[in-house]
Amino acid sequence: RMRIAARAVASSSPPSIARRVARREACGRVDCARGVGVGGRRMATTTAMVLAASSSSSSSSAPETAGAWTRAALTLAPKARGAYIMTTRVERALGEALRRCHTGVVVVTLRGSGANGCALTVNENADPDVRLDLMDAIDAIVGDVDGGGALDGAVRSMLVGTSLAVPVLGGSLALGTWQGLYLCAFIDGESACECVVTLQDYGDDARARRGAIPAPGRGCHLVSAAQLPTPKCAAPKTGVATIFIQHTSASLTINENADPTVRVDLENAMNRIVPESWHETMFRHVEEGPDDMSAHVKATLITPSVRVPISNGGFAMGTWQGVYLNEHRSVGGMGRGHTRDVVVAFDAPTSTVAQKTIHVSAGKRGLQDITGAIKGAFDADELRAVDIGTVHCFIKHTSASISLGAAGEDFEDAFESALNRIVPEMWNDEFFKHTYEGPDDMPGHVKSTLVGASVDLPVIDGEIVVDEECRRVYLCEHRNVGGFGCGLTRSLTLTLQGASRDA
Repeated sequence: RMRIAARAVASSSPPSIARRVARREACGRVDCARGVGVGGRRMATTTAMVLAASSSSSSSSAPETAGAWTRAALTLAPKARGAYIMTTRVERALGEALRRCHTGVVVVTLRGSGANGCALTVNENADPDVRLDLMDAIDAIVGDVDGGGALDGAVRSMLVGTSLAVPVLGGSLALGTWQGLYLCAFIDGESACECVVTLQDYGDDARARRGAIPAPGRGCHLVSAAQLPTPKCAAPKTGVATIFIQHTSASLTINENADPTVRVDLENAMNRIVPESWHETMFRHVEEGPDDMSAHVKATLITPSVRVPISNGGFAMGTWQGVYLNEHRSVGGMGRGHTRDVVVAFDAPTSTVAQKTIHVSAGKRGLQDITGAIKGAFDADELRAVDIGTVHCFIKHTSASISLGAAGEDFEDAFESALNRIVPEMWNDEFFKHTYEGPDDMPGHVKSTLVGASVDLPVIDGEIVVDEECRRVYLCEHRNVGGFGCGLTRSLTLTLQGASRDA
């Protein structure tokens, strides 16, 4: 009966709806507990979507260690386009090193050409319809990309993100009850995606703490330092703090800490980008009300975690930056109401090898390749001290972003074009309140939340790994005239962390 109804709807619907109906008819339910995923275009079977440890579609190498650091390499090869739960794969790759870790952080970064069609996120680990709906929503948000094909997947990849940090508590990833790590594959057909998993073991239970922070209502809320749960130990003099939210219908971001209308406008913009009308026209995960599935999509478009550099023992954000809790539901989280649980983790004092501030210029609005500037920021001796580690790259502005994406001018133009369609400047006249800095300013704030303020790059045997033949680190300049008081020159804090095998 469902197939007959689907064909009837498809035959009388616009092409875009007909395609979604056809995809749903082709996509069955699968057991999420086995580490599988659903969703995406032109899927013929569900058996092709298993991402199990014993499958030939995935492999991992034995983890390597250096001091308190462990690195594992995964190769994941989803056989079809869709969203896949990969939590178990990451935990098994780290093995005993993760089980021994009382507190720490795991950084997962995609690399290689396959990363240009894949992304990482955290979302619901229970109902497989969430993964189907998420893929459909991303298709609707991005739309058709100029050039299609590989560019289509690459734009979606950079929008969702290809690096992710999750704290560790008590020997396991500090995910919430309903959270799972996702690999989103945006390319049709089987394609291998390499994944670097880096664990930093803090070695001290006092370096991370979980607690509840208020979410007084739907919207974007500036979080003060006093509201965050504070680890029992002091923050290191230099390092990185990780703040992670344990929910799938709320998110964290970094944006302006001054004008409160920015937060109002950001909430209204996200409601335009992910309209609740999709509850009736697109979504299948509808049991918890019209604001639920749209909240899941917003949580993936933004992020569950923010990583902030620590300098002189405190958060080293830009002058105008603050941490936002974005409550995407009118009634709060399932069983929680108007509070949300977060985990705050501080690095160990010996984690950081060097911390640098660099200044880069986009020259114009759009994407600027800054890979060389980042790789050239540290001298040879500093890099030689790190066999296993990461470089945390943080931009200290609220109308520019930093991210990893595909190499090439075609991609740079396609991503900028897609971002301008997703957040059009006409919203400045239609409903934005934060308008006194020009028509590109508030759209720039929204874009910076979508793309992100930081990215983590793996360091392997003294080399910052970017895979420059196919990948780049980009400064995403969202304004024609640059930032307030700094023009087109943007400041980044780079934190090199890790250990040598000889240490």
